[in-house]
Amino acid sequence: MAFHRVFVYGTLLAGEPNHHWLRGAPCLGAWRTPACYRLFSLGAYPVLVPGGRHAVDGEIYRVDEAGLASLDRLEDYPADYLRRTLRTPFGPAWVYYQQQPPQGGRLLPHGNWRRVRARPTVDEAQ
Repeated sequence: MAFHRVFVYGTLLAGEPNHHWLRGAPCLGAWRTPACYRLFSLGAYPVLVPGGRHAVDGEIYRVDEAGLASLDRLEDYPADYLRRTLRTPFGPAWVYYQQQPPQGGRLLPHGNWRRVRARPTVDEAQ
């Protein structure tokens, strides 16, 4: 059986709303990319864009062929997101990205989706 590694940086992270798509996939560990990306928030989810100067925090998972096919459906690959391999300490890993910054996206120079999600909303703060 073929396995793939996938680097996740947003709603697929442990504890995030889409993590159930990785059910049964072992987490190999946390990792921070080299500083050559831009991470944007669209409110409900982030978008990774190559070609910036920021590192991005995430986790590496090992998925089988069916798991990768499921993630392709979730990310609407290749119509919405593309994927490429990254060199990681765990071996090559796929990452989903977009070529251009999303319209209306807010740049996250710290590269950490969880820092955005950890902030209470106005309703939660009251």
